[in-house]
Amino acid sequence: MTRESPGRSDDERAPDGGSSSALTRRAALAAVGAGAATGLAGCLGGGREEIVLTGMEVYNWTGDSITVEITLTAGGSELLATTETIASDSSARITRDWSGEPAAYRLQVDAVDTDLAVDTDLPDGTWARGECAWAEVDFGSPSRQREPGGATEAYTADARLRDNDEGPFGEECPSG
Repeated sequence: MTRESPGRSDDERAPDGGSSSALTRRAALAAVGAGAATGLAGCLGGGREEIVLTGMEVYNWTGDSITVEITLTAGGSELLATTETIASDSSARITRDWSGEPAAYRLQVDAVDTDLAVDTDLPDGTWARGECAWAEVDFGSPSRQREPGGATEAYTADARLRDNDEGPFGEECPSG
């Protein structure tokens, strides 16, 4: 004896007694709903954010003068390509020479004649959409690494975003 679901006609039931077209409709609605939710997630702060990058400061703590090649892109377009020489225990400030529109950026900073480099996407998934921020790029902060026979000092390179009001680019955020 088979039970039939009320409200379904014979043409809605699959040959095996199941309801394949009703399931298909549900699956289709679920897929459309998931797609809409995914699309809205970007608008509500989820997904890949965009920020207004107001500038960057590149610090050199390596003990020697370094030359760095900086490339900044957004949406596949190059926004900045420059080379800076930075004295030891000093920094180079790069002021915004690109659009003040929110974007997702790719920042590459290579120290010439060393193996230190930064290649990162900005923002990193933790920033509110459309907020202003500046990039702090740090070359040479000592990082203690253990090697056989004792501790050795090795240098690192990294980049992080900073709130616009806690650094040198506070006045660079476009009024919205």
